[in-house]
Amino acid sequence: MKVSLKDIAQALNLSKATISWILSGQGEAKGFSEATIKRVKEYADSVNYRPNQVARSLSLGTSNTLGLIIPFIGDTFYAQLAQAIETEVTQNGYSLIICSSEGDGDKEYKLIQMLKSKQVDGIIISPTKVSRKGIDLLAKDIMPFVLVNTYYPNIPTNYVIVNNCQGSYDLVYHIGKKGAKKIALLITDIHLYVMKQRVDGYRKALKDLNLYNDLSLEVFVERQNYKVDIIDKLDYLFSEQPDVDGFFFSTHYLALEAIRYFIGHNIDYQNRFQMCCFHDTSALDVLAPRMSISKIPIHKMGVESVKILLENIQDKETGYKAVILDNELLPSGYSKDP
Repeated sequence: MKVSLKDIAQALNLSKATISWILSGQGEAKGFSEATIKRVKEYADSVNYRPNQVARSLSLGTSNTLGLIIPFIGDTFYAQLAQAIETEVTQNGYSLIICSSEGDGDKEYKLIQMLKSKQVDGIIISPTKVSRKGIDLLAKDIMPFVLVNTYYPNIPTNYVIVNNCQGSYDLVYHIGKKGAKKIALLITDIHLYVMKQRVDGYRKALKDLNLYNDLSLEVFVERQNYKVDIIDKLDYLFSEQPDVDGFFFSTHYLALEAIRYFIGHNIDYQNRFQMCCFHDTSALDVLAPRMSISKIPIHKMGVESVKILLENIQDKETGYKAVILDNELLPSGYSKDP
C-alpha cells in the first residue's frame, strides 16, 4: 500500500506541512531541530515513502527531469549520443526521459506535447526536419530546448552540431590525394541542412582537386528504405560509372550497406576503391580497416547540449548559443598504414 504524507504525519503526530518541508529539504530553513528532521527521514525510509513527483513539480515549479528526442534509438550513433547525454544529465542531478521519433515529424510533435505534459524542465532534440511544427511549439511556449546534431539555419535556437562541410571536405580531399579520380557520394536525408553541408564539402573538395564531378556520382538513398534502395542505386551507379574508384559515405550505416553490396557482388572493394566515411561504427574496423574516417566527438556533443540546456533553465535570459565542433580526421581509418 502506498504511503502518503498524511500517513507519515499521523504516525509521527506532526503536521502534514512539517513532513512536506522536511522531506523536500527545507527542514533546517524552517527551523526544525536535527532530531525532528532525522526522525521524519528515518521513518519515511522505513515505510519506503516515495514522493508524488507530479505534485512536487507543480509546487516547486521544476521537475528536475529533462526530455531527449532522437530519430532512431536503434542507430549506434544516436544510442551513443543518448548515453553521453544521460550520463551528463545524471551527474547534474536530473533524470532523463528518452524518446524516439522514428524520423516521423508527426510523432516528434506528439512526443514534444507528451514531454511538456510531464512538466519536464527542458528538451534536447535531434529534429527530423520533415516538419517544423514541433520546434515552433517549443519556441512559442518559451520552453528551454537545444537542437543537437542538426538544426534550422533560419530559426534562432540553441544548437550543437559538427562542422559538416569541413569534415566532408577533409575526407574527400584526402582520398583524392591518395589517388581516387572518380569519387562517388552516397547520401541520405538530403532535406537536413547538415546533409546539404556534407554535399557542399564533397563538391568543394572535387573542385579543388580538379577531379571529375558529375551528378550521376551523387547517389541519393531513401532513408526509410535504405537497405533496399541502396541496391538499386548502386546497380545504376556502376552501370553509368563503371570506372568509379572512390566512395564518400555520408553516414556510417550507408557505408555498412554498401560493403554488404560489394561482398554480395564479389567486388574487391578493399583494393579497388579509396573509401571514406563521415563517422564510424562497430564492424567498420573489421570490414574496412583502411577506410578514412571523420570521427564525430559524440561525448562532447552530449556534454555541450546538456550544459547549454541547464544554463537556459537556470537563466532564461542567456540568449541562444551555437556550438560547432570539429571532427577528428582518421586518415587511414583503423589501420596503422601511412
